[in-house]
Formats: sequence, C-alpha cells, structure tokens
Amino acid sequence: MAIPATTAHPTPPTTPNAPAATTPSATAVQTTKPGNGCGQPLPTGVALGRTTIRTMTSGAIAREYRLHLPPGLSMAKATAVVLNFHGLGSNAVQQEAYSGLVPVSDREGFILVTPDGTGTTRAWAALASIPTGVDDVLFTKDLLDRIQADLCVDTARVYSTGMSNGAFMSSRLACVLSDRIAAIAPVAGVNFPLEPCGTPVPVLAFHGTIDRTVPFEAGLIFGVLPYAGARTYASDWASYNHCAVSPDVEKISESVARENFSKCSGADVSLFVVKGGGHTWPGASIEIGRPGETTKEISAAEEIWKFFAAHPLSR
Repeated sequence: MAIPATTAHPTPPTTPNAPAATTPSATAVQTTKPGNGCGQPLPTGVALGRTTIRTMTSGAIAREYRLHLPPGLSMAKATAVVLNFHGLGSNAVQQEAYSGLVPVSDREGFILVTPDGTGTTRAWAALASIPTGVDDVLFTKDLLDRIQADLCVDTARVYSTGMSNGAFMSSRLACVLSDRIAAIAPVAGVNFPLEPCGTPVPVLAFHGTIDRTVPFEAGLIFGVLPYAGARTYASDWASYNHCAVSPDVEKISESVARENFSKCSGADVSLFVVKGGGHTWPGASIEIGRPGETTKEISAAEEIWKFFAAHPLSR
C-alpha cells in the first residue's frame, strides 16, 4: 500500500501471509561497489536454481533481499534482472511465492531479485502510508550495483514489478531511475509520481475493478488518501510517453481487457483491467490476507515477462 500522488499533468522531456519458501538460503554481508561480474566465478554462497538470502548495507542500514538464479545461468552471458517489490505489510518471502515469478525465471533464464522493505510493517518509501525515513531509491541503486558486481548482468534488461506499495515503488523507479530501469509492471498500484521524471519508460499495469484497497476509479485509500484511479495514472504515463490520448481496448477473456495506448513515440503503455478483480495478483495460486477475487484468466507473471522481454533499454 502507498499514498499516491494526486493526479499530475505530466510534461515529457524535450529531446498478507503466504507460505514460506522452501529453497535453501545463505546469508552473505556485502559492500555496494558497482562493477561487472561477467567472467567471474559464481559468488560464494549462491547456487543455480535456488533462492538465496543476501544482505548488504545501504545508507548505513542493513538490508536483505532474496536472489533467485535460474538453473541455466552463465557467468559468461549477460542476463536480464527483474526486481520484485512486495506490498505494505508483506515481505520478500511472501512476494516471491505470491508473484509466481520463480518458475518463469527458471524457464526464461532471468535473475529474480525480491528485496525486503523496512519497518515493523514492512514498506517502501514510495509515498508510503507509513513513512519509513529510508532512502529506497538509494537502496535500489546500491542493490543494482551489487547484483552487477556479483553477476553477469545485461544492463539494458533491468526491470521492476511489484504489488500495491511495491507497484508504487516500481512506478517511482520509472521516474527517478529511468537510466537503469528498462520497463515496469505495477500490479494493483500504478502511479505517476509527482517528482521529476527522466526518459519515458514502458509501463504494463494491472488493476481489478473491485479493488477495495487501492480503488480502480478515483477514490480514497484507507478512507483518507487520494488516488486518482488506475486509468488516470495509465493515461498520465501515456501522455508522458507521447502516446495516443485514448487507448485501444483488446478483449483478452470474459473478465479481462487490455487497454493499449497506441502510436507511442516515447514508450509503450498498457493497462490490464480485471472486471470483478480485487486487490490481487492475476493468476496467483495463493492469497495474502483477504484481498478479493483473483482472476485465473491471465497470469500476471507470464504477461509481465512477455512485456519485459520485448522492451530492453534503448536509451
């Protein structure tokens, strides 16, 4: 969950309880120097086809993240990275299981990084409803530096997704780290942040029409926090990315439609609208809390990777 920005008029640039993971884990304290791990041995304490718990320091704070390496990873081949941010009150263990991205990582060969937020109620400083006092943008930079130093990363294929508060975090990163984030896929929480944005970034969003946490239409989060609505924020991104004003509607299934903003000269924007869907991750096989209906008509994990694979960094 997160406090969103109020509706912006973007100006483009001129030029909660999921089952615990069963994979073995190990902890390694790390520094945060940028670098390139291509051609080096696999870091100590990690294994292919497994999720490992890693720790590092950012902003003088100890941080933790889950690192999942696909079984076919090669330290001689530059590999894509997907950042996967949990929602308010959730955690990395839950998000890794809830998102369903591990089997996609294993099949498609990308590195999956699922970090933990901070605070007693874990959150991200993406206009979070509970102020964290933590610089999570700095943490993301340091995390990417660490991953790039340890592994052979394709820096043109670094992506971000997340649920709810994690979706707001991904939306924020598209603004402030557009030089490093190739595309984003916010689930149940697309936002257009009220802070300076860089180069247009491709956006694929998902939102249920009966989301009682982050409302689909303009409304209030927790009864007090304004949210302009998923379509409004998708439209803001479309405007910023130099797309057509109105989207083309593609019917995907009985309850799911994809609203595609066409003629984008900056970057693509699409919104999956789930009729009757709750505050949920489409296609999830587990539930966190009591979020409402979860559609099985699409898999967010599959659609997210399909979108990411088609949108490497080109700027």
